[in-house]
Amino acid sequence: MAELLKQQLSWHKIIELSNSIALQAKVADIEFNHKKFEQQLLLFAAEQLTFDCEQSALWESLTLMQRLKFAARALQQVMPETAGADVVLRTLQQDTSLSGWLSLICCEYVGIHQHLSIEQGLSYLQQMTEYFSAEFAIRHFILREPQQVVDILSTWLTHKNHHVRRLVSEGTRPRLPWGVRLAVFISQPEMVLPLLAALRDDPQEYVRRSVANHLNDIAKDHPQRVIEIARDWLSSHALQTLSQHQQVQRTRLLRHACRTLFKQGNSEVLSLFGYGSVDDVNCELILHNAEVTWGGELAFELILPDACNRQYMIDYVIFHQKANGTLTPKVFKWLDRKRTCDQSQVLLKKHSFKAISTRRYYPGLHRIEIMINGIKKAEATFELRA
Repeated sequence: MAELLKQQLSWHKIIELSNSIALQAKVADIEFNHKKFEQQLLLFAAEQLTFDCEQSALWESLTLMQRLKFAARALQQVMPETAGADVVLRTLQQDTSLSGWLSLICCEYVGIHQHLSIEQGLSYLQQMTEYFSAEFAIRHFILREPQQVVDILSTWLTHKNHHVRRLVSEGTRPRLPWGVRLAVFISQPEMVLPLLAALRDDPQEYVRRSVANHLNDIAKDHPQRVIEIARDWLSSHALQTLSQHQQVQRTRLLRHACRTLFKQGNSEVLSLFGYGSVDDVNCELILHNAEVTWGGELAFELILPDACNRQYMIDYVIFHQKANGTLTPKVFKWLDRKRTCDQSQVLLKKHSFKAISTRRYYPGLHRIEIMINGIKKAEATFELRA
């Protein structure tokens, strides 16, 4: 997936972006040096590598985020100090084909601009985020003046464009994937919690999902704080002014926000969402194949006992073999349902070991565990064969 995704910033597409910027620069009577731009791209790529590489392969060797950052830095080298941001913004406004990952280069260029104030930079990003997202670029300004950025973002909470409202939450996520960690918000989540509270019932799922992901980030460092938020936002007092549909949306947001705590088997969170004790529940795990070939599947079944009016959250954990011989767990969601039947039930599942870009498999002994409402209820071992 990642290898394909980085092609959104292929050499050809970035040159197309530079051509569009050059066209708008010409309209503004500003010179854009194509040769210098391409030279800077190759120079940054070569500096990144620790091995010799043909010029044609330089760009292909870079990751998605390296391409993003190097392209923005190359723009910084060839664009004038004051008028460059105007030209880049106008390019996005005039050439709709650049919306998407290419627009991130424009945002990053604004983020690293040395001659923009906080207010100016955020004004540009507010307009640019409508074309895709500015969640990475805005972090440059947060690192400079976090409180000033928060104050400005608070004025965006009712913006008519949902991409702008989402940026308030997504741009301030303390542990945004691929983004620079925001230590100030990790240690002081209260700085941004009022922003999240204001967006929790946003009419757009896109915005509410970001709020949930932000809260999940916070839960990794301040689990009790997120539990308190969930309990407060789900209280009868907090829900009484919401429609039935809004109440369902709020509950869904908080369930997603607490997903890390669910995986950890946090009893307070499980109880808050109606998952009771399973101390008296016994189940049987049966592996259909104790050996898995490379690229194959592990097939297994779970036999659940009689259970009347029980709410079960069933996950399974695969302990993957690592290069050093240790086992590392990965939790996978399975079932979440209320059992009203009075007979035992057999659940079937297959887990794939096909090659993916985000995980490397090693042969050897693995383990699977079954978790019901956060409590381990069964386990078995199997071997992955090369």
